[in-house]
This record gives sequence, C-alpha cells and structure tokens, in this order.
Amino acid sequence: MKIFALGGSSSIGRAAIRVLLDAGHEVCATYNSRVSDGLDRATWVRADVRSTADLDALVRPAEGADVLLLLPGLSPGQTLAAYDDDQIADVVDVNFSGQFRAIQRIAPVMADGSHIIILGSQAGQRGSSDPLYGATKGAMHALAKSLAKSLTPRTRVNVVAPGMVTGTAMHDETSEAVLDIHRKTTPTGHFISATDLAHVLLDIMQPHWCQLNGACIDINGGMYIR
Repeated sequence: MKIFALGGSSSIGRAAIRVLLDAGHEVCATYNSRVSDGLDRATWVRADVRSTADLDALVRPAEGADVLLLLPGLSPGQTLAAYDDDQIADVVDVNFSGQFRAIQRIAPVMADGSHIIILGSQAGQRGSSDPLYGATKGAMHALAKSLAKSLTPRTRVNVVAPGMVTGTAMHDETSEAVLDIHRKTTPTGHFISATDLAHVLLDIMQPHWCQLNGACIDINGGMYIR
C-alpha cells in the first residue's frame, strides 16, 4: 500500500511510520520539525498544515495513496480563560481546519477503495480540561462521520481515539498526579504505547476491515465502562 501520513514527525507519527515501513509499505510523510534518524526509507515532505502553499504542494506526493493518515495535534493544556487569540487560531488550524483543508486537496487524488484514518482522542469523546483541544478533536470525530457518508464508496473514513499514549510528548509532559488520575479511571490500569497504537493503525488498513466506515475505535482500556 501507499500511505500518506500528515504529521509524520510527531511521536505517534514516527512510531507509525516505522511500523508501516517494517511491514513493507510505501510511506510518504510530512514533517514540521526534524525527522528522527532511522526513518529515511520513507519519503519526507516539509509541510505546515497552517500554510495554504504547503497544503497545495501535497497533492502531487499524495496522488494514488491508498491511505491518508491524519496525525497532527496541538494541546497547549490551557484553560478557557488562559487562551489568547493567537493560541486559539493555532489550535484550531492544526487540530481541525488545516486537516480539513488537507482532506479537501488529497481525497480527490487518492486511489479507488482508499481509506482516511484520523487520529482522534478520548478528549473528543468526553471533553478535556483543555476545552479547545477537546472541541477540535470532537470536530474531527464529527467530520469523519460526515465524510464517511459523502466520500464512499470510493473512500472510507474512520477515527482511532486513544487515551493517554506512552512514548509521546503529551505523556512525558503530564504530571504524575494527573497520570495517576488517568490510570485510576482506566480499568486495565495502564496506557497504550505509541508502538502498539501504530500496530492498531496498521491493522485497520488491512482488507479484512473493509466494512469499517464512519466509526470511532476507542482505545482507552475501558474508560467509558460504567
């Protein structure tokens, strides 16, 4: 398969690209910061989802992609009162509008029978202490449902929404007290790793998932169980 990954230089992006390459797939990925060593088997394109010119330039390298993997995410961890206008614009651009505009450009040039996979979050399902982060993730979840109707049968659209993910900046920058709250509300008592999440993403790209469309797969250890 040819996989185009938007936001490939993120911690989850790097883990996903490594797993996809090891599985023998062709990967083209975007970056907005230095790419880690060991992933030079992928084709890399510098792109900022806030830049119209950068998004326009993605059409050619994304042409014929079987999978569009949307990985960008920005979580400042701010309260409602703490956000300033520039931060609001950045979070909305990275977490929603930039990805929306990327889909606008890339979906028409993808292969027949293609698949768009959006990396969501438990915050998009149940809210967050960072209200804007939760709202933008929720918007992507809603977008997936709308596109799942309008883009099929040519392209399916689904969301994978993990809880806390180890091996990521968000996990490493979260206080131990907050992590402990997450563990206590997670029935399994532990979090998924970025590598295991990458294997989940790889698996749902396989043909045996062909009826998955408009779905949100929650990977949070059973956090929503009452």
